[in-house]
Amino acid sequence: MAPGTRKQARLCGGEDVGTLWTLRHGGYTARCALLAWKTAWEISVLVDGDALLTERCRRTGDLFEVAERWRRRLVEEGWEQVRPPSPERVA
Repeated sequence: MAPGTRKQARLCGGEDVGTLWTLRHGGYTARCALLAWKTAWEISVLVDGDALLTERCRRTGDLFEVAERWRRRLVEEGWEQVRPPSPERVA
């Protein structure tokens, strides 16, 4: 990421309702945050808390397509998927 190209995450106003995926690369962690607004959904790729990509979608199908496109692009650039531990390992 070039200096000055990152925006501070704009989570105010929308409700952060979860994470669609998490990736890691080099010492960075990226998560795809799902935010609920009154009339739309917003997804943001946050890299260590800073917004890298953000898009609003009125239809849920659109947001999942965008999130998957962004995830694939980052994986192609060398990012690795972080998988939550299986329930058997959490005990």
